Amino acid sequence: MSMLLLKTLHTLIIAVNATAIFTILYCGLKDRRGPILAAALIVFAAELVALALARGNCPLQLYARELEGVDGPVSDTLLPDWAANNIVTFFTPIALVGLALVLRNERRRAGKARKD
Repeated sequence: MSMLLLKTLHTLIIAVNATAIFTILYCGLKDRRGPILAAALIVFAAELVALALARGNCPLQLYARELEGVDGPVSDTLLPDWAANNIVTFFTPIALVGLALVLRNERRRAGKARKD
């Protein structure tokens, strides 16, 4: 695999994950549920599993290092370095707020169902 193909693939994966995180936030804010929220949660969970299996490192970052033959940091996306270096810092709070809102909404629904 060429480095350009890897960078393109990784950038597309980041875009899909970002879309999932913003979808979770939107659904939490608007109290929406359904197949779109379910898909976003699955994408988000898959990313967490991938990171956990790679011990907190992005598996594609590890592959990029191997491909480039370096042991340290390597640019593995088409994003500018400042954006790539701050992805986790930017998206973590958004994801946590979205998940908290979705959980709050589900608890409200469960409470209403018990009262009825």
